[in-house]
Amino acid sequence: MATLKPLWLSLGDLTERLGKSQVLRLACDYDGTLTPIVDTPEQAHLPMRSRRALESLAARDDVRVAILSGRRVDELKRQIPVPGLFLAGSSGLETMTEDGERHVHLRPEQAIPAELRSSLETWCQRFPGSWVEDKQVSFALHYRAVAPDLQPAFGAGVRRRARPFKNQAQLVHGKRVFEVMPAITWNKAEALRQWLGDNGQDGALLYFGDDTNDEPVYELIRERGGIAVAVGRTVSRAEYVLPNPNEVLWFLEWLDREWDARPVPLHNEARELQNA
Repeated sequence: MATLKPLWLSLGDLTERLGKSQVLRLACDYDGTLTPIVDTPEQAHLPMRSRRALESLAARDDVRVAILSGRRVDELKRQIPVPGLFLAGSSGLETMTEDGERHVHLRPEQAIPAELRSSLETWCQRFPGSWVEDKQVSFALHYRAVAPDLQPAFGAGVRRRARPFKNQAQLVHGKRVFEVMPAITWNKAEALRQWLGDNGQDGALLYFGDDTNDEPVYELIRERGGIAVAVGRTVSRAEYVLPNPNEVLWFLEWLDREWDARPVPLHNEARELQNA
């Protein structure tokens, strides 16, 4: 993992890249990226300015916008009432296209065993402040409100109970949360790969994320020649960094203005006619 570069100090290079692009593809995580991390998911709300920036960008014919989150797709729709978005929920296990077509990328036999879920629910009952968030295809164990001196024991017990099910479930440790996922290769990066298709190198591609499950996405973005931005992280496979969600908002507003103001690059056919 390399040292991250401050995104604001690279606006010159980014402006040049935007000026050469005919298409912009923008993808963002939600919690910790578009909204600050809070005690419970219900307390997180998309700022109106962020909503307006996303609406302005998504309304353009030459811009596509995706949101990739650990939340369920239905929850993302409520939290981000912006038309024309690609949504990936439950860390990529659920997707909804811009046209509203929905998919669940999990077969019934790949489901997380009920025994593991029951064991982890019982474990949470022993730690006041911990709780289980049901996502149907997966679930999350939140422990932000657990007493700090008990958090190591809580995490050790979660890992111990999950170990016998390592071929059926996997743990992704985030910011005071364990995401309990099916043991399959489908994740946020695969959902993004589906969204991009064979594209991604024919225009500007940006991704903003803040947590462990965003690391595979950063790798894919950089493979596609895009700009991977980690929010509030000091060590990451991303290339650039912004310190907090407020600065993501400011950057989205800058990006909206810059994309609108850039000189539109000519297609090859138009360039040939101009030079004839």
